Amino acid sequence: MPAAGPSRCTEMATPFPRVSRPTPMVKTISPWRRPGTHPRLPTRQFQPPPRRRGDPMKNKTPLIAALALAGTAGSVQAVELSYSGYMRAGTGVNARGGTQVCYQLAGADTKWRLGNECDYVIEPTFNAKLAEYEGSTWNVLVMPSVYHAWGPAGSNEPDTLTTRFGQIYAYGDKISQLAGGKVWAGRRFYNRLQLGINDQFLENNDGNGAGIEDMDLGAAKVSVAFMMDPNNSANENRFALPIRATGIKTLPNGDLSIYVTPSAQLKSKNQVTGIEPAKQPNGIALGLYQTLNGALGGNWIFGFKHDKTGDVKNTRIVGQYGTTIGAGTGLDVIAQYRVNDAPANGGNKWTSIGARTDTHLSGPFRFLFEAGHDQIKPDAGDTRNMTKFTAALAASAGKEPGSRPTVRLFVTHAIWNEAARLTLGGRTQEVFGDKKAGTSLGIQAETWW
Repeated sequence: MPAAGPSRCTEMATPFPRVSRPTPMVKTISPWRRPGTHPRLPTRQFQPPPRRRGDPMKNKTPLIAALALAGTAGSVQAVELSYSGYMRAGTGVNARGGTQVCYQLAGADTKWRLGNECDYVIEPTFNAKLAEYEGSTWNVLVMPSVYHAWGPAGSNEPDTLTTRFGQIYAYGDKISQLAGGKVWAGRRFYNRLQLGINDQFLENNDGNGAGIEDMDLGAAKVSVAFMMDPNNSANENRFALPIRATGIKTLPNGDLSIYVTPSAQLKSKNQVTGIEPAKQPNGIALGLYQTLNGALGGNWIFGFKHDKTGDVKNTRIVGQYGTTIGAGTGLDVIAQYRVNDAPANGGNKWTSIGARTDTHLSGPFRFLFEAGHDQIKPDAGDTRNMTKFTAALAASAGKEPGSRPTVRLFVTHAIWNEAARLTLGGRTQEVFGDKKAGTSLGIQAETWW
């Protein structure tokens, strides 16, 4: 499915109730997630206030634009401009000498993120309400953004932080003829369903397209979109048709969300070269996500997803739990198991479990600890293991877990087995390719607004 870019934030309807904690299965954010705009699975009662790109954003500034024609003042139109955003940036060193490196097991879908993000992310978002009509509001959302992973050598100068437009689309909201839903078209973060402390998207249909979103049909809010990247070949492209139904009341304290995404190829013979593109298989994905709030003192999300494209299949089960311990400690736990089935023994089985605590010390200071373990069992080859630990001292703007802005001083240590060592790549391999452990020390700032 066409992707809008490496950025992780977004605007979209949150299928799960957010918990009231400072903000964005998922961080909509667990305190570890970065806000932006992804709807996240609810974690705990102290999540940072949910903020999603494209939703009416906090800092609203009325702007008056005076139009003058031929020296004559025209009509004056008030535009309500909302501003929100997300950023993270930092630097660090590795224990052997040189720049901080990050640790992810080869074949794992994601990594544990505290003290383990070697990149910049900058996502200021502007939402302008341009008009109102019959109770509906009409808006345009623009998000210039920067994503830059550290390295390779020679690419770290400030001017390599190239700005792109991660989102630019127009939409009408609260349209009565669409059951209170919205109509939109453009480039956007879409259908993002995110876990917190590993920053994983269980659902993601970022890209170019159009759709009708959050029609309240009583039993559920229904959304349908058409997504396709127009920058691909004129004779060959691929589209996706994501459909979701959220807010289905299955339990007194929990909702079910259903995501169905078929995808297929569009192709025709090139009349210049006489070549017809090779046929690609159709795809289908089904995701089911159940929330359970208030059980064992916290909030839960249980998910199941199966997707198939041709002979390649993935099946995943996942659970996330978030709670508060005492007056000042937040706890988040994620566990999941995913099976990838591919021809010629090309698949694998991934098991992942990890947790993070975030404890208030005094004033703005907090102590965070995260531990995560990943295992990959390939259909052919030896089992790979990696365990990562991070301890961090943070100065944050608040007592609550997930308070932002925050500046963190951290030390990260990872250990892995021989099979994992043989599959290390990139900068991690350059520094620790002859070892079965590595350590990094760094500082990072992160905030959303």
